[in-house]
Amino acid sequence: MTCKVGTKIPTTPQLAAKFSVGFGTVDKAMSVLKETGAIKLQSKGQLGTLLLEKDMSALWVMTEQGPLVGSSPLPNTIEFQGLASGLIEMFMEQGITCSLTYKNGGTIRVKQLLGGQCDFVIMSHMSAVQVCAEHPHLRIVSIMENNSYYMDLIILRRKDVTSDITEWRIGFDPTSYDHITLSDEIFSGNEKTNVHYGNIPYLIADGVIDAAIWHSTQLVPTALIDILAVQQVETPRTENEKNMAAAFVVDGAREDIIALFEDQCDAGRIGKIQQEVITRKRSPAY
Repeated sequence: MTCKVGTKIPTTPQLAAKFSVGFGTVDKAMSVLKETGAIKLQSKGQLGTLLLEKDMSALWVMTEQGPLVGSSPLPNTIEFQGLASGLIEMFMEQGITCSLTYKNGGTIRVKQLLGGQCDFVIMSHMSAVQVCAEHPHLRIVSIMENNSYYMDLIILRRKDVTSDITEWRIGFDPTSYDHITLSDEIFSGNEKTNVHYGNIPYLIADGVIDAAIWHSTQLVPTALIDILAVQQVETPRTENEKNMAAAFVVDGAREDIIALFEDQCDAGRIGKIQQEVITRKRSPAY
């Protein structure tokens, strides 16, 4: 899986030594790969053997690792629903079964990756850069178009709060890299309270906090509509135009997963399906 098409593959002695098996076992395995069409080789004699073609989906199935497992944010916005639908459909078209788990908070998803509970995580590019700086062995393997993770962010507040924004009590979710960063940027001097992101509308309505950053396409409970108000985020969020894009992060030691994403992940196809979900031309399926 990790060999590039057009390059030499390891020799039989090298493979035998790597996997602690005999030469005959290696030869039998290579025969199976060739007979099933998973690879096509060309012998160059003393120059070695070249990999002419490879079928990544067939090779992945032969590893017998089961479905490709990703950790995704909760599908509570149309962007996330479209992203999950696009990712699963794109890999299905490539003959690879992809299964997603759903966790609120990027820190929780990264913990799954570090613990080997998933093969990749989905997060904003802004968070992905921060995570890879904190954990240098992690790697971003694909980045989608801007606004594929967040189309827009707003401030959700109670209607009766003071007009002085500096006096607002702000709620932020400590499990979310984005929520921490954006809350600190927009409400740098405000009093802040740790909250669960999904509880924000109720906590604002109950007077526990006054406001918080909110995903513009996430629904607010209808019972709270008369209590809550929204306003645009006026402070520039970032100088990087890709920060609101979706990104996929993997363990850099998993060369098989990196190769799979490099060869099979079609960000354009995922984005097309996501837009069809967002525009209600396709039903989400994840």
